[in-house]
Amino acid sequence: MLGADSTSTYGVAGDRHYYNHAQKIFEVGEDASLGIVTWGLGGLSVGSYRMLIARFADRLKPGISVEDAAKQWASDFWNAYTASDIWPLAIECQRLAKMGPYVVGANPPAPNSRDKGEEERFEAYRLGLVAGFCIGGYMMPDRVPSAFVIIADPLGGSSPVPSPITQGWSFWGAPNLIQRLIFGCDDSLKASILSSGKWNGTNDDLNTLVADHQLAHPLVPMREAIDFVHSCIFSTIKAMKFSSLPQICGGPIEIAAITVDRKFRWVRHKPWDTAINEGGLA
Repeated sequence: MLGADSTSTYGVAGDRHYYNHAQKIFEVGEDASLGIVTWGLGGLSVGSYRMLIARFADRLKPGISVEDAAKQWASDFWNAYTASDIWPLAIECQRLAKMGPYVVGANPPAPNSRDKGEEERFEAYRLGLVAGFCIGGYMMPDRVPSAFVIIADPLGGSSPVPSPITQGWSFWGAPNLIQRLIFGCDDSLKASILSSGKWNGTNDDLNTLVADHQLAHPLVPMREAIDFVHSCIFSTIKAMKFSSLPQICGGPIEIAAITVDRKFRWVRHKPWDTAINEGGLA
């Protein structure tokens, strides 16, 4: 099951623009049993994700595993990433990462530390240049479903290694709101508690305490899983809308399903005129 909103962010901190009808879920080829969902960096100057994934699909050899396909996509994307016009920014991010952090009020500043402008650029590049992908489905003839996460990180410095996903669900892009809803605590809040000086336990102690209160649920049938994915994305969109946070999540919700007896199928898919009809006007 792959689900995503449709908001894509262009530009960096201080110069961001949001488009609400972008494509984040892609079928890998036609009549395919693989799909890709993406988050983070919205595209590359050397080619859109649509084009890069189409070329990737053209080169896929029959009979390979999902893991092999994930490795090929990781390599293909990294080659495009390093050939694009953002690669110099990634190199600059790597240079800034080797320096010490900017400390407000430090006089004199620590040797080889970032100044205020460098700190702002580092944070913008460190977060804004990350591209994430999840590729999942099955390959014939075994029909065994699997999925892998691929994170292209400017600080990684080399082609990303796909990580397998175990049974369950995962959220990327803007996961903090669902983490708060399901676990009652997101990673940022946990980090603040641990660094507050008022928590006497360990990191594992806090994780155990939070886990005891999560809204856990058993495995569910396919249609309930679709409802769960849609509900989580919808909740995130609404929480973003009624917050002071950047509106990085919004637009139509898209969901695709790949089952072991069928290939890639759209559950919800926006039409090509969705931006024209925004607001419900025909």
